[in-house]
Amino acid sequence: MELTAPQLCRTARALSPLLTAASLAGLLSACATQPVVAPQASIAPAPVSLPAPPPQAPELVADGPAMTGTASWYTAGPGLHRTCTGDRFTGMGMTAASHTIPLGTRVRVALLDDTSRSIVVRVDDCMPHGRRILDLSEGAAEELGIMSAGIAQVRVTPVMLVDSR
Repeated sequence: MELTAPQLCRTARALSPLLTAASLAGLLSACATQPVVAPQASIAPAPVSLPAPPPQAPELVADGPAMTGTASWYTAGPGLHRTCTGDRFTGMGMTAASHTIPLGTRVRVALLDDTSRSIVVRVDDCMPHGRRILDLSEGAAEELGIMSAGIAQVRVTPVMLVDSR
């Protein structure tokens, strides 16, 4: 009875503890020249699907008429711990005070002389009537770049978040 190469290899591996090193090397050298056939998978590969498109980022769109006027900035003084909304005042937050814009409104504040600079703040405090339309928190004023000047001419536009998905 003549053995095929795969049968010979299986037999050599099974008898390896009983064979001498020389006879084992001779048998296994025949196995080394035989191609090893990988087992075939019985499960079909998953169908290739295209990746989902990246989610669209929500965007801010104008939600009312724009106003132009003077804006300044303020920091917490003695006794200023809470805003008109009841939130704790943080000078480095992106907030503002206004006497004309309703509390809770988000507004885009843009410098009139520099069209590339704008920020979005939330009106969470009230201020006395006067010549200014907006008082920015210290953090918002720093982000807008009006800290050293103290005041600036701005365009204030109410905005709302729109989910375009």
